[in-house]
Amino acid sequence: MNLAAELEIRLTGRSPTRGLRPGLAELIPQARNYLLLIIDGVGDRQLTHPAAATLRRHRRAALYAPFPTTTTVGLSSVATALAPMQHGVIGYTQWMPALRTVVNMLMWVDMAAGQPIDGDPAGFHPSPNLAERLNVAGARTVILQPTELLDTPLSNMVCRGAERHGYSSPFDIRPSALFNAGNRTLAVVYLGAVDAAAHASGQRSQEYGTALSRTGQVLEHLRRSLPPDTTLIGSADHGHCDVLPDGRIYLDENLTEGMRFWGDGRVLMFSGPLERVRRIAHRTNARFVSAGQLHRWLGGGPPHPILKEFPAAALLAPPGTVILPQHLPSSNIGHHGGITPQELLIPLLVA
Repeated sequence: MNLAAELEIRLTGRSPTRGLRPGLAELIPQARNYLLLIIDGVGDRQLTHPAAATLRRHRRAALYAPFPTTTTVGLSSVATALAPMQHGVIGYTQWMPALRTVVNMLMWVDMAAGQPIDGDPAGFHPSPNLAERLNVAGARTVILQPTELLDTPLSNMVCRGAERHGYSSPFDIRPSALFNAGNRTLAVVYLGAVDAAAHASGQRSQEYGTALSRTGQVLEHLRRSLPPDTTLIGSADHGHCDVLPDGRIYLDENLTEGMRFWGDGRVLMFSGPLERVRRIAHRTNARFVSAGQLHRWLGGGPPHPILKEFPAAALLAPPGTVILPQHLPSSNIGHHGGITPQELLIPLLVA
């Protein structure tokens, strides 16, 4: 969110959130326009991979991803330049008090019924969001993403107020066509291949190395095509950690009967008696996080209305593990959501 706020300050002179610290801000050249490349799932620690040599060459520093370290939270923080406590998205799945159910925030699906919920994703974030504030100030926001993602619930939530364009291949993107002489512009390009490979195959797989290498090629393609007075910045929404099959911890339904819990395998949030949450923490060796600590990690500012019904506590899965409901098994190798350096640190790339 601080990176998004930094770009907002440069384009408009102000932001509701502080920008980057001076030592970090000075790493980004001043420019009339900015192209922000969001590489889903590429944490700073993942840049040590041999296939990340091109990305690593443009690394300038490490930033902190917002907590929890999930795509829904990270992209919401970019879309609003606000902390999770303010924009309201605090998990991959999340309790919706008005609906009295847990909702998958990527797909806007009721987790209990397996059906889409009755609601408008575009209206979830506070107004105005980043794109809307830029519009008022006379600047543009242009977002490019794979064509198949253009009309998804998550896209509708995080792209409100921006110009949206789809691409079949990121190599088809022509940066010179994204900017004009009339308005200062923030262009955002989203890449999801590394995250998909990490989830399905893990960081030691050939698929993961190929995705990293290709992402570096995309960055170079965009860099070579930049128009004058435009700075290319790269970062991510979160990092990744591999979890082997013996690291999957399945919750005993007797432990959670009558309790509400949501989030993801790396961080679970609970509503219910604290002694029962502590009992689950003991059984799973998870770290107990109080409501007060959770509030601090989610950031300050006025809370989103949906968070007035706040979790009683959260549990962080031990490193190398995920905590899963018995009825929702996962074959994924790659996971994120927690606060290990592999998940929390994201790179600042400048090209």
